Amino acid sequence: MTGERCPQIKINHGGVQLNCLEWGDRSNPPMLLLHGLQDCARSWEIFARSVSDDYWVVALDSRGHGDSDHVPGHYSFVDYVSDLEVTISNLKMINPILVGHSAGGRYAFSYAARNKDKVKALVIVDIDPDSVNESSGSMFERYKNESDEWDTFQDVVDRLWSRQPLSSEEMVRFQAQAMTKSKPDGGWIWKRDRSLVYEYERPDLWSSWKEVECATVIIRGRQSTLLTHETAVKMREELPQCKLAELEGGGHWFYQESPGAFESTVKWFLETV
Repeated sequence: MTGERCPQIKINHGGVQLNCLEWGDRSNPPMLLLHGLQDCARSWEIFARSVSDDYWVVALDSRGHGDSDHVPGHYSFVDYVSDLEVTISNLKMINPILVGHSAGGRYAFSYAARNKDKVKALVIVDIDPDSVNESSGSMFERYKNESDEWDTFQDVVDRLWSRQPLSSEEMVRFQAQAMTKSKPDGGWIWKRDRSLVYEYERPDLWSSWKEVECATVIIRGRQSTLLTHETAVKMREELPQCKLAELEGGGHWFYQESPGAFESTVKWFLETV
């Protein structure tokens, strides 16, 4: 699905090594991509390559994910937001566009709320500011009861397809390859620290959401059960500079399920910023 691997950037954050992937020219406007829980920087690769002619695109492996360090006991909400802050500072990203899916979206708008003059625009993909989400809660129960290992690569593909059934086979196979690694003794294992599933924090963030001042768009797949239409509308109404795009053809992982529509929506939004 993609060609050669993109450059990696290593950032040291208080002894925790964070890994980033990079596309495009650094002279272009910066865009930082933040993945959701259990995903990784490469989860964004299809989108990143599609916009890399116009933007300097960086995708962060959150701590405990992808090729960033595993640090059990240090997966608090504050830890993740601080990783975002250090990444922006270390790379000297001036007024970046932040694109965050799921948990990554919560980190993105929390950072933007506290750094009003340092973010050009926000793209928030299928996530809410609530402390409790029934759909998210059921996901966590499943994660805690699932194994992190699979006997065959097809088993990984089947697992991911069960969570995002509207994705193409090509996309699911790419994601399966990006988020796992082969084991020396055979089989495949998730490239993330299992501890983070138990340590994940979901604070109420409505006060932070209301503090956001930069141009913002919420992108929701109409088949999503995590961000409801009612909550998305409430989020839009809280911010006068906020747009809402609800699109057919995908759910929580809309940027993977309908990558063309996602790219078009982001470009439409950024043309207005």
